[in-house]
Amino acid sequence: MFGFDNLILGVYLFNFLLILTATYTDIKERIIPHFVIILMLIVNLPLGYYFFGFDAITSFFATLILCLILGVGMGGGDVKMFTALSPLFAAETIYFVPKNILILIGLSALFAAIFPMTKILKNYWKDIVPSSAYLAMLIGIIVSITEIYSIGNTKTILWIYIILSIFISRKIPKYRIISNKLGYITPIYLVGFYLLNPAYFVSENVLISFFVYIGQLSLISLVIYALTGAEISSKKQISDLKEGDIIRDIVTIKENGEVTVENANILKRFKHMIYGEMGKLEGKSLMTDGEGLSDENLELLNKLQNEGKIGGELNVLTTYPFVPFVLVAYCVITLLNMGFINYLVG
Repeated sequence: MFGFDNLILGVYLFNFLLILTATYTDIKERIIPHFVIILMLIVNLPLGYYFFGFDAITSFFATLILCLILGVGMGGGDVKMFTALSPLFAAETIYFVPKNILILIGLSALFAAIFPMTKILKNYWKDIVPSSAYLAMLIGIIVSITEIYSIGNTKTILWIYIILSIFISRKIPKYRIISNKLGYITPIYLVGFYLLNPAYFVSENVLISFFVYIGQLSLISLVIYALTGAEISSKKQISDLKEGDIIRDIVTIKENGEVTVENANILKRFKHMIYGEMGKLEGKSLMTDGEGLSDENLELLNKLQNEGKIGGELNVLTTYPFVPFVLVAYCVITLLNMGFINYLVG
C-alpha cells in the first residue's frame, strides 16, 4: 500500500515531531523525555531492520559505543537520541556507524558552538581581530617570499608558530599588546606590497587572501581562547544550583578530608579527567562536563558547604539546550536524503 519512499518519509516526519517535542522540553526544563526515546526505539529499530536488515542492528550498537566514548561532551539524553536514530541511517556506514549519524553529531556540535563562540568574540574581538591581522600580514609576507624565491617546507613551521603565538598571547599580556599594535599597520603593508610588486599583488589575489587569513585566524583564535579559559561562566550560589548545571570548578576531596576548589579551563579539566581515569589522582574529584550535576552531586556540594569545607559559590558554565541544534542538523540531513535540496537548487 505504501511505497518505500512514502514509508521512509513518514518515519522521517515522525522522528522530526519527536525531536521537536524534545526541543521544547530541553529549552523549558533541560530534559529529554523518556517517552521520546522509547517511541523512537519502538519505531526506528523494526523499520530500520526492515529497510536495511541486520546492518540497522549493528549500527545501533556501534553508535551507542561511539556516543559513550564521546560522552565527555554529551549528556545521557543526547547519547540515547543519536543511538535511537541510527537504525534509520544504516544504508551507508563507516566502521558500522552510519555516515549520516556522524554528520548529525558533527553538525549539531558545530551549530551548538556558534553561540558561545559569538559571545567569546563579543568579549575579546579587540584582541582577536588586530592580532589576526598581524598574523595574516606575517603569513602574506612569508608566503610571497617563499613563492617568489622558490623556498619550500616553510608553511608547516609557519602555522606552528602562528598557533603557538595565539597561545602565548593568552598567557603573556605584553606579547598580546605588541601583536595587537602590529595589526594596525597592516594597511601600510598592503599599500606597500602593491607599490613594490603590483603584478604579484593582483595575480595572487593578495588582498583577498589577506582577509581570508584573518577569517581563518580569528576562528582558530576563538577555539584557542575557549580552550585556555575564555568560556562564558558566572558565579552561582550552591543553594541555587540545579541538576544538569555544569560547573567550571574542579572540586577535589582528598583522602585526609581536605577539600580544594580549582577554577579550571577546559584543558585543565580534560587533563584532570585523564589523570583520574589513569588512577593518578589522590582522593575523589567532582567534574560535571557532559551530563552536568546529578542529584547526588548537589547533595554532596550542600553537605560540603554546611561543613564549611567549601565556599557558598561555584563557577557555572553558561550552556545552551543541545536538542534544538540536533533538530536543525536532522532537518538538513533528512532533506538531503530525500533529495529536496538538490531539487530546489538544481
